[in-house]
Amino acid sequence: MIRIILTSICLCASLAMHPVYAEAEPDPEALFNAAMEYRENGELFRAIEIFETILSNQPGLNRARLELAISYHLIRQYEEAKKQLTQVLNAADTPDEVKLTITAYLAQLSSDIKTPSQRSSSSMYVSAGAFTDSNINLGPGKDIQDINPDLSPESIENSGSGGQFMFSYSHRSRAAKPLKIGTGSADFEWLTQASAYSKAYGSSDSDFNLSVLSLSTGPALIVEKRWRTALNFKLDKLIFGNKDYAEYVGINPLFTYSLAQDLEITFENITTARAYDQQADQGLTGTMTTWGMDLAKFYASQSIGIQAGIKYYDNGASAANLHYAGGELYLGGQMPAWGDARSYLTLSSRDYRYRAADGIISTTVKRDETENIAVVGVSHDFRSGSLKSWTLNAQYSYSKNNSNLTEYSYDRNILEASMRRYFF
Repeated sequence: MIRIILTSICLCASLAMHPVYAEAEPDPEALFNAAMEYRENGELFRAIEIFETILSNQPGLNRARLELAISYHLIRQYEEAKKQLTQVLNAADTPDEVKLTITAYLAQLSSDIKTPSQRSSSSMYVSAGAFTDSNINLGPGKDIQDINPDLSPESIENSGSGGQFMFSYSHRSRAAKPLKIGTGSADFEWLTQASAYSKAYGSSDSDFNLSVLSLSTGPALIVEKRWRTALNFKLDKLIFGNKDYAEYVGINPLFTYSLAQDLEITFENITTARAYDQQADQGLTGTMTTWGMDLAKFYASQSIGIQAGIKYYDNGASAANLHYAGGELYLGGQMPAWGDARSYLTLSSRDYRYRAADGIISTTVKRDETENIAVVGVSHDFRSGSLKSWTLNAQYSYSKNNSNLTEYSYDRNILEASMRRYFF
């Protein structure tokens, strides 16, 4: 009789997971296994619904009640979890060893209830180091460079060196309870970061100094082991050559989905409206867009990682001779090097196709370029001594730009070393 009642009540809850033929009757064990599978897949509310259905017909099934308590804990309904655990703890037929385990769990639960600060955290990041650059005329990027087209490629490649510094402050806030999305749940977070970056050359090359002030903020939804998404809003102020250079306002949505254990795919867009301060740079004003997709695979408990991806971008410059679009392919990886050190390598190839003739080197030929970049580095974490918690990072990058206009063909070598640390 109990099985007949249980079947009639739970039929709707179980249909969504397994096909049920008219003559089949789901039993409590099947429902229990279904609830556990739903919970493992992140569908916590569906799992809770099934556990509660089982208990409505078999109140003494403490195995299901304990799993229900854990499910409530996962969605941060602490009082409900405590209620279920206490009921099992006070049951006369609960073994003593189980009571000990429940008592320990209740202690952790009480700690979670009393510690709302766990829903909010802050961190700081500091990095300081030195660099040497074989071709400082290129500035920090494709849109920020100082090439004299009247000179040969060899004469415009001026070297320089200096120091760079970065400081950032990050704050993360998490909602008290997860959001219900369908039959599952997602943690809602709000992430904010402010940062300051400075790259300074020797006094004779100070016209290439770069400073960037950034502020970003936005929401994120996270479903553990399944997917996560974020929407980031960002403001940037750039100072180049000791003069106000540009202001950027951007939006950055991204979505990451777990295809399998330790295998993720990410889709991303970056849209940035760019305004420039100096009259000579007004042709770069416009909206830049980037679309990207990449795959990341991890091995050996995530100590080894491989990432590959593709991007399409359009710099949106208002002047046709400065307006380019293109694509990028990249491949990277990281792995343990020695002891507390990790090594990494990134290879990329970027294509730039301009919309109109250059107008300086040629009045008829549109620039068509491919930039190949290789970056290799190693990071060593200090675990003891006066440098404990600091990381030493050394990195070498090489770029080679091939252009159909030889005046824009160049190569570049950059060697960097820095000390970094996170403060929590």
